[in-house]
Amino acid sequence: MSSIELYRIKKRIEEAINILIVSHHDPDGDALGSSLGLGSFLNSIGKKTIVYNRDKCPDYLNFIDSSDLINSIESISDDIDLILLLDLNDFERTGEDMSIYLKNTQIDIIVIDHHQNPKIKTNFSLIDANSSSTGILIYNLILSFGQPINNLIATLLLTTIITDTSSFRNSNTNSEALRVASELVNSGANMQLINSSLLNERSLNKLLLEKEILLNHEFYSDIHTSISFCTTENYNSTNTTKEQSEGIANFLLNHKEVKIGIFIRQISKNSWKVSMRTDGFINLSLLANKFDGGGHKNASGFTFDGNIDYLKKLLRERILYEQQNLTSQQT
Repeated sequence: MSSIELYRIKKRIEEAINILIVSHHDPDGDALGSSLGLGSFLNSIGKKTIVYNRDKCPDYLNFIDSSDLINSIESISDDIDLILLLDLNDFERTGEDMSIYLKNTQIDIIVIDHHQNPKIKTNFSLIDANSSSTGILIYNLILSFGQPINNLIATLLLTTIITDTSSFRNSNTNSEALRVASELVNSGANMQLINSSLLNERSLNKLLLEKEILLNHEFYSDIHTSISFCTTENYNSTNTTKEQSEGIANFLLNHKEVKIGIFIRQISKNSWKVSMRTDGFINLSLLANKFDGGGHKNASGFTFDGNIDYLKKLLRERILYEQQNLTSQQT
């Protein structure tokens, strides 16, 4: 992370009065924790902020106070003089309406993100693919203002780390993540609230959904990959939503012979959301890019329109190719 770029962004924020903060649609803990945490801090130093996301806070993050979150572009005032995009590297990730707004605005845009291959061109960006979460970048930005972090902001930022590292179990858990998490706890972050909400609360309906997902599971030993999927019917029959299937890709990965976990969720009749996880077996961001997706080396995803059996066939072929390519490079 460049200290020069951090300073430039700090100065530009100081010059602004009315700030719009935007994160990616279908928000996760990093997107919401970063956005609401930064919004709360900027409000505390006299800025007027609007925190926008196309979608509402998912049920599994309902311990977060998202009352300041707006979901309608019509609620954005005309006096915005700075836009902050968090935890995304493509306008399309904000949703159709916001994407159009961003592409046509003349307002300065700052991108703060930890994903590879940024697709947004701007004069201000803080991008570090080695950071475990965008929330860590927000933490460093807040520290540059020389202001203390209260327990609300600390809890929001700790949520970003815990969710993006799967409670410090993923391979993206590094010394910086552990250090910042410790400092946030010292600042009053409520780790017990986060853990009890994310890890311990499992409804009967969620267990039934997990059963359906496991029934749809397939293991491909030749590529060390577990693939499972969830259809609209699976959600309807168990009275659950997509939020109850969060973390399935990580769950599939937590088995001895599995090197890649892939979870496929039905969006509409012939549209699917694919989430992929690994612990350094292959570079998943390269795989996701082949499907016009993106993410990190160990955690990536994309959307696919078409038949799910054909999708699984393509995934097998691409993973096998990436494995063979990696093997040839090592010999």
